[in-house]
Amino acid sequence: MRAALGVLGMLPIAAAAQGYPQLHVVALAQRADRAAVEPNGVFHVTIHVRIAQHRERLDELILGMFGNCEIISNETVRVPLPEGTDFVERLTVQALAPGVATVSPAYIDALDPALGKPMRFSSNAIAVRVTGASALDAPLSTFARVARRLLLAVAIVGGLFAAAFVVGVLFLRRKRRPATAVPPPIGAAAVPVPGPPAALSERLVQAAQAYSRERSAATLGAVRAILFGLAGAAAGATLVDALRALGERDGRLRAALLAAERAAFGPAGERASAGDAMVAAIQAYCERRPANEGGWTR
Repeated sequence: MRAALGVLGMLPIAAAAQGYPQLHVVALAQRADRAAVEPNGVFHVTIHVRIAQHRERLDELILGMFGNCEIISNETVRVPLPEGTDFVERLTVQALAPGVATVSPAYIDALDPALGKPMRFSSNAIAVRVTGASALDAPLSTFARVARRLLLAVAIVGGLFAAAFVVGVLFLRRKRRPATAVPPPIGAAAVPVPGPPAALSERLVQAAQAYSRERSAATLGAVRAILFGLAGAAAGATLVDALRALGERDGRLRAALLAAERAAFGPAGERASAGDAMVAAIQAYCERRPANEGGWTR
């Protein structure tokens, strides 16, 4: 494999090299297994990374932003090689509305030993068409609508006959024996929607409000730590670990995790908006409502 395969961007990073890992990225590319998918359909994104070092984990990989689609599961495969290590991240993604589902480039920020300076290694972007009903589906859809209406009409007529039969039987039984008093029904108790643990929820609210007042690395780190704990990830885990631990339990918490990752490691021009999205998603998670109604103000 040529060294340039899959590495579409290797731009110098303006930030200082201090704290960056020593890492030489040989290849970084992502691809989708489908060029088109129906609304709410599923496709798979494979991210392939090859590095020149021997590593057990690759926590430095930052996933791109997902537009008009969302991750529903992921799997990481590591393959040791004589000249380095291969990592393959397999994401299962669900498309949303008709249009285009996009995945921006995944990237790694590292200090390249060969060049002696910090670099950003970026993959390619992905675009998948999300199609509506095709012209061939139209006759089938019309037939299905007519069939449903006929079945509904038959069900209504049958229900009326059944109701009349039951009323007649009850009337005859009522004439044969006196009616007995029926006790009033006992109202069913409302079942509360499970929410986040009270203690962690309170800590998350306080941390998010602190971040809203002071946008700093410290306040953002505190929010991310609590989000990872709520997802079920252990200390030192990565976003991939947190998403794997969360599974499909809570879309609001997933949205908050993804926004927090972009606020911490995304492009500088997008971190503020990602922070706003994170705060809104946290408020929605704590209040058990959709994450599109705004968050706490600064």
